[in-house]
Amino acid sequence: MKIFIIDIDGTICENVRNEEGKERMKHAKPILSSMEKINHLYRAGHYICFFTARRDEHEQVTRAWLRKHGVKYHQLILNKPRKLPPYVEYHFVDDSKVKATTFKGKFTEFVKRKVDIEVFEE
Repeated sequence: MKIFIIDIDGTICENVRNEEGKERMKHAKPILSSMEKINHLYRAGHYICFFTARRDEHEQVTRAWLRKHGVKYHQLILNKPRKLPPYVEYHFVDDSKVKATTFKGKFTEFVKRKVDIEVFEE
């Protein structure tokens, strides 16, 4: 079993910024291929956690949107720090093995690649 921590805006629906408000979030256009893949992962027994920069005030509209579109998940975490300039990337630090994937428009199969990564110097 894997734990998938997935963003919402720009990943499972069109990108809606917090400043655009709840009504815009309520009517966000879904990314059907993403939702299908996430539901497949859920049915396969993986843990689905949405981690979003949407704030506490957006929880109800977010849960309603997920329910309306039949998106399966186990957990919703709000208030993710926003990547506003000058911050251009996230660094997730954990004592567990972590893999990160940048979403580039669609969920595809995982493949192994050798890449350079930044690590803390030993």
